[in-house]
Amino acid sequence: MDPGILVPIVLFGGAAVVLWKYFEGRHKERMAMIEKGVNPADFKSATPFRLWQGSVLSNLKWGLLFVFAGIGLLVGQQLEYYFGFHEETAIFGSILIAGGLALIIFYLIAAKKLKDKQEVEK
Repeated sequence: MDPGILVPIVLFGGAAVVLWKYFEGRHKERMAMIEKGVNPADFKSATPFRLWQGSVLSNLKWGLLFVFAGIGLLVGQQLEYYFGFHEETAIFGSILIAGGLALIIFYLIAAKKLKDKQEVEK
């Protein structure tokens, strides 16, 4: 058999087996919970997909980080182009500086929101 055809078969077959075992295990777990009299809906927050639903501040943090990292990438490329840097240090450094700046801005925004929330609760 040609090894070029074997790779996609193994790749997709492996992914199918993993998905099958995941859903089979989830089904068995839910059936066991129903047999014990526990409501499976009470455990929805324990699913791994809950991790994808971040808070507003978490979304703000990642948004700021990616926007500033993109700006850092553009600034680094411009520094490399106009000032003749032949290494990627300008790009890498600009991304890190902009990312750090984004996290500092996020910290200031989150601290202010937390302080406002504590004042409202008092």
